[in-house]
Amino acid sequence: MRLLLLSGLLGLVAGTAFQDCGSKGKDVFFSVEGCEVPPCLLMRGKSYQIDFKFTASGATDTLTVAASANIGGLEVPWPGLDPDACKGVEATANPCPIEDGSHVEWNMEAFVLSEYPKLTTMVTFKLLDQDGNLQTCAKLPAQIV
Repeated sequence: MRLLLLSGLLGLVAGTAFQDCGSKGKDVFFSVEGCEVPPCLLMRGKSYQIDFKFTASGATDTLTVAASANIGGLEVPWPGLDPDACKGVEATANPCPIEDGSHVEWNMEAFVLSEYPKLTTMVTFKLLDQDGNLQTCAKLPAQIV
């Protein structure tokens, strides 16, 4: 019974397995809705909740989000993405400006447009501070279906 309870609790805190690509923030947690173990299957015409939780490595007035997919060796920016990541922390305990050492919980909805081609790719999600430093950086394989 204890094992069942423990595995249920771990499922509640489980994020998505990812490769850290240079995060300066500490204790980075990353989650793509519906995906714990990559490759993440992303259905065209749907949207997915993307979450980062981390401890800020420095104070910043702004946060910028950048997302891309590697297609044929080129990093292609995620179309239609609003780069103002402060919008993703507005309703949290630590909105922008962010203090050094504060716990940040950021989220956004990523749309997978129907026009996207079916392909397998490596996607990257980044949150950058006002100086362009990577507060978070997550890479993971994904398949657009």
